[in-house]
Amino acid sequence: MVRKSVRVTPSTELLAAGSEKGHRLAAGVAPAARSANLLQLQRAKGQIDGIKRMIEQDRYCADIIIQITAARASLQVVARSLLNAHLLVCHKAAMNNGGVAADKMYQELVDLVAKMTK
Repeated sequence: MVRKSVRVTPSTELLAAGSEKGHRLAAGVAPAARSANLLQLQRAKGQIDGIKRMIEQDRYCADIIIQITAARASLQVVARSLLNAHLLVCHKAAMNNGGVAADKMYQELVDLVAKMTK
């Protein structure tokens, strides 16, 4: 896994130059992790397409719910992978730097975990 060293400072919270629609950009994303996440998302998309077909065909509700659960699990795999990468790069750097950046990153982590457990 290749990681870029990133120093997190208040300026890293600024929008990346050239980013579209004001989105922040990821730092130090490993190409293998990106590929694995995209593959997992393709699987989830296939599952969701299958769920749609099942509903259109009036399939048994319990069978559809099982497929919905599987699709959610696929998305959770991606979410955990992204959280892991985020912790390794952004949060680790912020905690090492301390101060306001560390406090903001800590709160961001708490918020992310809360959202992931809903």
